[in-house]
Amino acid sequence: MRFGVCLLAAFALAGCASQPAIAPHGVVSNNPCIDAVLAEIALPGQVTAVSIYSHDPNSASAPLTWARQLPAIGISAEEVLLARPKMVLTGNLASGGTNAVLARAGIKTVALGVAPTIAEDMQQIRTIAAVLDRTDAGEALISHIQESLPSTQFSGPFVSAIIWQNGGFVAGKGTLQDELLARHGFRNASAQYGLSSWGVLPLETLMRNPPVVIFMPTQKPGSNARDISARQRLLAYLGDRTRIIEFPDRLLFCGGPTIIKVSAILKKTRASFGKDRP
Repeated sequence: MRFGVCLLAAFALAGCASQPAIAPHGVVSNNPCIDAVLAEIALPGQVTAVSIYSHDPNSASAPLTWARQLPAIGISAEEVLLARPKMVLTGNLASGGTNAVLARAGIKTVALGVAPTIAEDMQQIRTIAAVLDRTDAGEALISHIQESLPSTQFSGPFVSAIIWQNGGFVAGKGTLQDELLARHGFRNASAQYGLSSWGVLPLETLMRNPPVVIFMPTQKPGSNARDISARQRLLAYLGDRTRIIEFPDRLLFCGGPTIIKVSAILKKTRASFGKDRP
């Protein structure tokens, strides 16, 4: 839902600005999570278009300076066909119908869903690297991700925490974010609110039984600024019981290189509690 809203806004912006034509016979990605991996492992000239989300600082997972050097493309079959790519890397944003049209047109399509675990995310990196013939670069990226994670399973007391996105969306059990919380010594509090893998947590419910840490965006331009301001005023009443940690929405969208950024935030936050915090 959130991606759909962002997409409409992105198309509106794209319609007002010209961009270079997409070079034919290249690799096209219309998925921002795949873009983030491509930015790390692709050779110059291999990628000829990236997802329109990757041109928006609020949704981009790939570096903006890299993404904006390339034309942006949406998820419709018409757009992709006009780009005349030799290969399309896509995800769950594109419908099965779009992928079927591309297959009938003889365009190789590699579709990757949302990885629910770190292990599956790394396998997706290997898949992308293999189709680009960039296996070594893919393994180097995986090594960097592994180095960002704790080397051993966390064994101390867990600190209750929640990742609370704009709109009240929460990453629950069975998500990549849930595994990252656990690896860094946090207990995902989503279950205590009756949420499953993804759900919406109202502010009133959170206030009645807050966790020790809330990871959430604290700065947001545009329409969400008022919502964040209201959240912060109410959460201020929690005082020392709950700590608010800046966690931009875009860190929830993808795995890949984003894991390194998320791990840095989680590691620093958990270390600030010491070893004995229940």
